[in-house]
Amino acid sequence: MAYPYIVQGSQVTVVIGSKPHVVSKSHPMYQRVVEAIKANDWETVDSIIDPKKIVLEYGNGNIAIEGDRLFWKGEELHSSLSVRMIRMLQDGFDIKPMVAFMENLMLNPSKRAVTELYGFLEKNNLPITPDGNFLAYKKIRQDYKDCHSGTMDNSVGNVVEMERNRVDDDQNRTCSTGLHFCSRDYLNHFGGERIVIVKINPRDVVSIPNDYNDSKGRACRYEVVDEIDKEKADEAFAKSVQEAAVREASVLTDAERIEVARLIQEVLNQRKAQAQAAVQTDDSAE
Repeated sequence: MAYPYIVQGSQVTVVIGSKPHVVSKSHPMYQRVVEAIKANDWETVDSIIDPKKIVLEYGNGNIAIEGDRLFWKGEELHSSLSVRMIRMLQDGFDIKPMVAFMENLMLNPSKRAVTELYGFLEKNNLPITPDGNFLAYKKIRQDYKDCHSGTMDNSVGNVVEMERNRVDDDQNRTCSTGLHFCSRDYLNHFGGERIVIVKINPRDVVSIPNDYNDSKGRACRYEVVDEIDKEKADEAFAKSVQEAAVREASVLTDAERIEVARLIQEVLNQRKAQAQAAVQTDDSAE
């Protein structure tokens, strides 16, 4: 079935049912829509404009996005992380770092940590890395030892860890045992002569204490990846977490557009094959 449409300058409007859908040139699938219209491939046009009909799977197949719904192992999630991932996908961002982050996060045995961590990162502008970890600040002594015990070496390149069950998981105990990390804002509230950047796997976060406006956390493991000048701490993470996660990829590349189109076409082909198989089955039954 063909749909009414009109191309006006930098956008195309397609009317499906009684509802007009405007696709501008800034949309990552604009060219694909135009090509499908030219080819009278209205099924593809429909699937692109109404993405709720397409299910995209990510990572190891644990994550599925269907329109404005995200599922983890078949169960729909309602969280700030899932909302952000759907919005980024719809806006044409690469969500692979976020997918890796979610897969790591879901390995965390703490329900509270799973629920609270992404909100903490976004609130404090702490970036997610391409491998699904995140970066945070930490203050240490002049000799690179930790400020509390003076026994843990936080030199760049070192991995610092302790048994998870020794880390206090009570968010109401604001100063307690654990490997501490923090936001930029918390640095002024804590002693120490040096500032290092630590890389933390979401699965290793134990608690987010509720003092200082939720600006610090406790983990059982991290890697020290860099040291920064105290006077330039504001320059360490200049962008919000979701922007840093995609490493400047504000729009899909041509290759990524082709990959999205391929995935959509693959789903459509599978549906056609299933429909044809069903028809053949009915015919043979007769």
